[in-house]
Amino acid sequence: MEQQRLWIAVAVAMAIMVLPFNCLATDYTVGDSAQWNLGVNYNTWASGKTFVVGDKLVFKYTPGTHNALVVNKAAYDSCLTTNPLATHTSGNDSITLDSRGAKYYICGITGHCSAGMKLTITVGAASTSKKNGTAPSPSPARSRTPTVKSPSPSSAGPTAPTVGSLSPSPTPTVGAPSPSSGATPPSVGVQTPSSSTNGATTASPSYRMGGVVLLGGSLLLALGSI
Repeated sequence: MEQQRLWIAVAVAMAIMVLPFNCLATDYTVGDSAQWNLGVNYNTWASGKTFVVGDKLVFKYTPGTHNALVVNKAAYDSCLTTNPLATHTSGNDSITLDSRGAKYYICGITGHCSAGMKLTITVGAASTSKKNGTAPSPSPARSRTPTVKSPSPSSAGPTAPTVGSLSPSPTPTVGAPSPSSGATPPSVGVQTPSSSTNGATTASPSYRMGGVVLLGGSLLLALGSI
């Protein structure tokens, strides 16, 4: 049941899409009241008409007296009646314009094409509006100019602080220390490192001499006190 309803909905949608084109299609009787006969300039008849996909050309004539052949451009130019694209002989031939481009038609009776029974038209795309010989002009689009508001002083960004020139810090003057008058810098003696032999420390000769002097002085002091 649901599938049946789906198919119905699809059919209705397709009918709605096709309906506007069918309503706008036009049936043109070739030659109007003169119909499809000798003595009519059919290119003059076609001038000023707008043919679009979906329109129909109706060729009306007395059967056996004329016919309507659909041909290509080469056959149209040379009135060649052999190998036409389609042949119509009913006397009330309705040909639907089902594609865009140039279309060519001639009468296949000998001598009729060269006498002027030939028609060429140009088919345009299907239109969604009623044709009046010219394409409908589109309604002009309204242009919208954007309004740019100038920023108020209050909404402006914060003012950058004024940076004054900073005075450079005075560079301290470091004077070279003047030597003290009369002061004699202490003399730094050079200590001769002691040499170690097999882990034992051996005194240098200067130290041994000093020890002897001190020992001698001590003995003299001891003798003098007796």
